[in-house]
Amino acid sequence: MAAQSLYAPTKLQKRIRKAHGQVIIFGRVGHAEVLGLIGQVGGNAVVVENAGMLSGALKEGRIDLSKPVVIFSQTTKSPTEYEEICDMLRSAGAQLTVNNTICAQVAGRHEKLSRFAASHDVILFVAGRSSSNGKVLSDLCRSVNPATYLIGSEKEIDFSWIKDWQSVGVCGATSTPKWLLEKVAGEVSSWGISQ
Repeated sequence: MAAQSLYAPTKLQKRIRKAHGQVIIFGRVGHAEVLGLIGQVGGNAVVVENAGMLSGALKEGRIDLSKPVVIFSQTTKSPTEYEEICDMLRSAGAQLTVNNTICAQVAGRHEKLSRFAASHDVILFVAGRSSSNGKVLSDLCRSVNPATYLIGSEKEIDFSWIKDWQSVGVCGATSTPKWLLEKVAGEVSSWGISQ
């Protein structure tokens, strides 16, 4: 009987395995996708979640700028933040190879979500507290519209957030079920506020 594996590496995992140079992963520490990528390079990668973590890694010497640097991103991270991280590495003098590993659908969603957030007075972003995608996307909305509130359900809406505004936008993470978004939108509508 032939052995069969249920594991098939993703395209990104195959790409990172072939990387030549010091590997940096822009992603959330402990995220399943990031852990999978680290495993493909035997744990020899530096993970940075943001510009502050990158600065720390550079100051501590965990990134050796005398060697070529290869960077990959968790597929759901912000394209704008990824570019900022890449620019920081270039400015630090890294011989940098950038891999465009952010999902095209995610990148397009960032643009649409930015326009959506800018077109409403208040944004109610619906996502689970542990959703990495939810955190990234709600932070994106907040960067465009400071009146953005991350909630898990309609029960977490505070009327004081929206009482003085004309329009409220309701959106969510990739994993947020449509029925939950509709429930939150229904609650807002019941208060007589447009969406």
